[in-house]
Amino acid sequence: MIDRAHVAWRVLFLLLCASLALPFLLAGAPPMLDYPNHLARVFILAHLHDPAYHFAQAYVADWKPYPYILWDAALVALQRVMPVESAGKSMLILSALLVPLAAAWILRQANPESSRLAFLACALACNLYFLWGFCACQLGLGLGLLMVGAWLWYRKQPSPWRAVLFAGLCFAAYFAHLMGFAAAAFILVFYELTGRNRFECLKLAGFLAGPSLLFLWAKPGIRGAAVHFEWRPLSEKLETLKDCVTHGYHPHLEQAFLAGLIVCVLLAVVRNSALRIQWRWAIVTLAFFGLYLALPYAWGESFDLDARLLLPLAILPMAGLNVGRRRANWIAAVAVLLTLLRVFDITQGYREAGSAEDTMDRGIQHVARNAHVFPLVDTCTEDDPLADYYTHYWSYAVPRRGASSPDLFDIPGQTPMRILDDSYTNDGYWEHCYKEEPDWRQVASDYDTIWSYGDQRFTAAIRAVADPVYAEGRLVVYRVRPGRSARR
Repeated sequence: MIDRAHVAWRVLFLLLCASLALPFLLAGAPPMLDYPNHLARVFILAHLHDPAYHFAQAYVADWKPYPYILWDAALVALQRVMPVESAGKSMLILSALLVPLAAAWILRQANPESSRLAFLACALACNLYFLWGFCACQLGLGLGLLMVGAWLWYRKQPSPWRAVLFAGLCFAAYFAHLMGFAAAAFILVFYELTGRNRFECLKLAGFLAGPSLLFLWAKPGIRGAAVHFEWRPLSEKLETLKDCVTHGYHPHLEQAFLAGLIVCVLLAVVRNSALRIQWRWAIVTLAFFGLYLALPYAWGESFDLDARLLLPLAILPMAGLNVGRRRANWIAAVAVLLTLLRVFDITQGYREAGSAEDTMDRGIQHVARNAHVFPLVDTCTEDDPLADYYTHYWSYAVPRRGASSPDLFDIPGQTPMRILDDSYTNDGYWEHCYKEEPDWRQVASDYDTIWSYGDQRFTAAIRAVADPVYAEGRLVVYRVRPGRSARR
């Protein structure tokens, strides 16, 4: 006989997952820091040899079995059936939905009596680093969590089909993002080490060997002799732990969200006679927390390494706490409110960014077709990581106007595109703050368009070599005078 209450909870969970798509569907262009730069790269890769553009002169594809390339490959494929910006939104929605769906699968295997704690994963899915634009990382973490659930599912009833599915998810998580695969591998290895079946450890090692060997070959972000490490102070690590899951666009909503999470913790542990701790998962959670504390902030060309573990760290305690069915239902009810609060906060934040985006959209329309763009974006005064989303917004000129620039992401072993363009660049763009003035003669020689956002210091020097063609708010688009640019 059908349990109607159980079906109703499942339908509610799926609807709550679907609500995570609303901010992306309602926004014109999601105001995410790195996202436009990634979108420009996949557009170039899909149109590299299109005669309507000049991309082949400045870029070359580098499709090798690197981690991180799944995002690019999926978006290149999706562009066969939809525009790149629609494809990008589709991938953002998928990346957001994967997290709660994967959490539900893990809990169904590891903690079925409290499986409704997965509702909390809906509230946690759109974390700070995803909103900041770490798109491939979010996809990789979602696939990594699916990988954990698939292993638990395989262990319950081993079969060739389940083994193939788990192996496929291992490679999918690796190709999506190294940290997604690494996080899942650490969780599963430690889970098996806390058990008594050493044969399961050997089987797991066999599944993990392929992606691990690919990592040793690719060495993503750590090639070359100048590899360095940086660590966050412990106090900053603890602050980052809180901010990752609570930080949003409005401080009062952020405080309400944090209060709701505290309520969920209290419901789980205070005067709960049904509370049972699954020590095996509790040990895994503590070990994973220790990994977060030990991991550096930066390794070579990779940054925020430790923070990328925070999403699975927030989900792992759900597997270790059996709170009982009644308390799980109460926590799920609070989680529904928290998810709706989070969706509202993000949607409002995107809407408030809309006026600045409208200005930049109009500015992009004044960029000449196939222009070579020098971006000058001053974010020195920004403290909130969500407030400097405009840093890479000029990159929309690549798909919309066929523009090109050497200021796109090019990291050997990670991105499948190499930049051939040797035009003059300034480190201030990547540092998000200009300590030294760019060489405007070099800029004028190598570029035909200057995109200036938020700058007041270099206006006079720019006007000596270029004329403004559009100015509104903090944005000025300049066109280099004829004869100044060697590209003309």
